[in-house]
Amino acid sequence: MRFSPAAGFSISGKARKGLFFALLLPAFSALPSPLLFAQSGGQPGQFMSYGAGARGLGMGGAFFAVADDASASYWNPAALTLLERKEFSAMQASMFADTTLNFFTYAHPTTSRGTWAVSLTQLKSVGFEKLSITANPAGDEILDIKSQGTFDSVERALAFSWGRDVSEKLAFGIMLKNISRTLDDSSDSFNAIDVSMLQKFSKTYRAAIGVQNVFSMSSGDTEDKLPLTLKLGQALSLFKGNLMFGFDILKPQNSATNWRFGGEYWLMYWAALRFGVMGAPGIQEADFGLGIKYKDLGFDVAQGVHALGTTTRFSVTMRMGQSNKGKHDREVREIVRQALQYFKSGYFNRAMEKLRSAMDADPGNSQIRRMVTRLQSAMSYVPDAIGGEEVPTLTRRGIIAYVDGSDLRTSVNVLRHAFNKEPKNDNLLSLLNMVEKETGVSEPTRKSEGPEIFTYIDQRTYDARQAIYDGKYDLAMKRAQDILDLEPSNETALEIMGSAFYLMNQKDKARVIWEKVAEINPGNTMVKTFLKQIR
Repeated sequence: MRFSPAAGFSISGKARKGLFFALLLPAFSALPSPLLFAQSGGQPGQFMSYGAGARGLGMGGAFFAVADDASASYWNPAALTLLERKEFSAMQASMFADTTLNFFTYAHPTTSRGTWAVSLTQLKSVGFEKLSITANPAGDEILDIKSQGTFDSVERALAFSWGRDVSEKLAFGIMLKNISRTLDDSSDSFNAIDVSMLQKFSKTYRAAIGVQNVFSMSSGDTEDKLPLTLKLGQALSLFKGNLMFGFDILKPQNSATNWRFGGEYWLMYWAALRFGVMGAPGIQEADFGLGIKYKDLGFDVAQGVHALGTTTRFSVTMRMGQSNKGKHDREVREIVRQALQYFKSGYFNRAMEKLRSAMDADPGNSQIRRMVTRLQSAMSYVPDAIGGEEVPTLTRRGIIAYVDGSDLRTSVNVLRHAFNKEPKNDNLLSLLNMVEKETGVSEPTRKSEGPEIFTYIDQRTYDARQAIYDGKYDLAMKRAQDILDLEPSNETALEIMGSAFYLMNQKDKARVIWEKVAEINPGNTMVKTFLKQIR
């Protein structure tokens, strides 16, 4: 007869009708490691604190912020956003006492709705013997012992995980899971929700925070409750990602805080070494691992050493399909292209709808976010600019240049030109002043101070000439340049600029400017006279 601490018993008495019951003791010998029990204090669902994937376990389970493969569906659903291709991963961990831990997951990135994944985690111990014990009516003497066969202990978790970027550097994730336990003919189950967030501070450092079992409910033969667990993690990447360190802290409800630390170093592009330790708070387990990549396949092995012996884990990962990032970027670019088409027609509201769709599809795209912000600002002054007339056309060009953001100076010049054509348009002037302020223009455009027929060009011409009279030659050239930004061949502005150079005793520069005037208007006798004087 085989006997184990987890054996079941049935008892019957001759003076009574057959009495049978199963006494099922906790299968402590089936625990993966002493750390696992320390983490959860023997609470239900403790197998979900162990880890999944030989890569992460080879790093001592310090994988909460590191997770950038399909096993993120287990470790940190927010980290699923780091995946670019579809991935399938499977792990088998051989424990002891006929105990195995298996993990299977499939992760699927989408172009605009984040990344989702499904997973199965199972801890199974087999071969526990169930005994039938016959006792006398008083129960103080065993009359007979019979074997009733064997039973298994199975704990299984089915989960759906989803993660999505909410900004350029912040991602959110959620896991919906069902945990079931079966011990002989007794069973129960739990439904629970985990949440997590991943902050990508830079290309080399990211941090994560999460709560396991933030909501849970149970059913079946149990009054147990899943423990609320707080998780914090950090990941540091060095040498272009060839060296990675992870450090995690876990605090289960009603249990001691424990920690994990590990590292991964890629010796070559296809081979990596890993190490890690688990503590609660002293070191409870040391881990070592090896990873190999070949094309779209990855093979990982990890060895754990703890007080009860050693544990071996094997994983295989397969990546499928094209990079989702490339397809996603193409779709976002197409939405932005459609927005620009509405821009060109002056339908700014429709352009805004498209840009918001692009932002929903790619919430981490800071450029699109800036475009939406700028368009909202522009529309507060000019809601639309429809039509083929000169002023609406120039207004559209100016707003497009402003929203694009790559050359704000062009936006200023085009909007100034539009305002020059329509100097009584207060909304256009307000828009122009806003863009000028963002561009850093020291002297924003103002309404003409001369006669009502004065345009922006007229005002700048008047100011430039007045500056010449006042001996402010630098200011005269600046006012002339404002005109030339709008009308590069403005004869009067060129004359004034040439005169400013001449009066500053920079005759060579004056000659170049006046020669350009002579090319524009060969009949300009005044400029010809100036040129004769300096030759």
